Amino acid sequence: MKREDHSGELECRGDVIAYHSARRDWSIPIANVQLIGEYTNSDGPYVDDYFIVFLTAPENGWHEASFYARGRDETLTALSKRISAPLECGLCDSTRYKTRIMWPVHLKEQEFMEVLPPKKQTLWQKITGLGARDIRLSVAARRAFKK
Repeated sequence: MKREDHSGELECRGDVIAYHSARRDWSIPIANVQLIGEYTNSDGPYVDDYFIVFLTAPENGWHEASFYARGRDETLTALSKRISAPLECGLCDSTRYKTRIMWPVHLKEQEFMEVLPPKKQTLWQKITGLGARDIRLSVAARRAFKK
C-alpha cells in the first residue's frame, strides 16, 4: 500500500477546506481559520509523521491533515491565493517533534505548539522518550486568537 493511499486527501473547494481519510473526515470554512501550522513527530517512517494543522479557535481543538495527503500542494496553493500569503512547508527534514506556524504572517516561523514530557514518567519513558506527551498551543500561537 502506498503512503498516499492511507494518508487521505486534502482539498480546497470554494470556501471550504476538507480532509478525508480512513481515520477521520472534517471540513471547515476558510473564513474561520485563524492559524495554519505544521508539525512533525518521530513516528515515521511506517506511519505518517508530518501534519498540517488548521485552527479555528483554541477551544475547538485542531483540524489536522497528513502532509502526505493527496492534493496537499494544490490545496496550499489555493489557500495561499485566498489569504494573500505564501504557505510553504518548512519541516520536511525533521525526524523529531518540531512545530512551526505557517500563517498568520506576523507569527510565521514561530513554534505553534509546545510538546512537553508528562509530569510522571517511568524510567523506561525517560530513557526512550516514549509515552504520552503534554501538548499545548505555544504563547505565539495563542496570540493568533487575541483580538
